[in-house]
Amino acid sequence: MSDAVPTAIDGLLAEIAAGVWFAACGETLTAGERHEIRRLAAALGFAAVPIVALDAWQAAAQVAQRPDWSREWWEREAAEAARLRTFATAALGADPLMTGLSRIALAASSLVGAAALSLARGGIADEALERVAAGAAAHACHQAGLAREAAQPADHVFAVKFRLYAAGRWPLGIVGGQFFVL
Repeated sequence: MSDAVPTAIDGLLAEIAAGVWFAACGETLTAGERHEIRRLAAALGFAAVPIVALDAWQAAAQVAQRPDWSREWWEREAAEAARLRTFATAALGADPLMTGLSRIALAASSLVGAAALSLARGGIADEALERVAAGAAAHACHQAGLAREAAQPADHVFAVKFRLYAAGRWPLGIVGGQFFVL
């Protein structure tokens, strides 16, 4: 922790450290997780998208390599991130925001170990898949940091996405018109 005045980032850093990253991958989705996934999809305009729960890392690897991922989903997330960055920069200043986001990136760099452990529990040794999963989780941490610094509510799309990751899931997103989650 820095000597600077604590920000919303400090709480997020504690949540990153306390998360059970990738620990629930392959398990049956709970009703609460399905609700969160619906909130996440609806917040970006995809309320009716079917949810597909994957039961193995191999299935996630296949989905992650498919070319029919939703560019519209990606663009909507990117637009929201840009909106939040503008708002947070105006509120905090560019340097404090970048310092906070850098702290998040550093904390999230450890998530590759959590992905590796989950894969190993599934009997898989795949460094590329570890990096893809950990990179997606680190991106969700970054997005959650933007939402926190922009003083967004707990039901903001990036807060919901972060909670799914920190609770042990890998929400892969919309591919082929379906929302996939491991």
